[in-house]
Amino acid sequence: MTRDFGKTTSVRRWTKAATSCYQRGCVCSGCFYNDFFKGSPQRCQMKSTVLELVRVLGKPDIEPQESIIQ
Repeated sequence: MTRDFGKTTSVRRWTKAATSCYQRGCVCSGCFYNDFFKGSPQRCQMKSTVLELVRVLGKPDIEPQESIIQ
């Protein structure tokens, strides 16, 4: 499946990494994976995974943190 944000595979459950990304509001700045993929031709697909998880499974049992960036 291809989305505007990247490719996703079938999703089964909320992982710790996906939950963390959801809590960050899918903001990549400051995320471990943002540094991990820096300088690589590949891009992080976590945002597309989180969107697919919300679509298929609904929101996780936690609330997203509010952004302090204005």
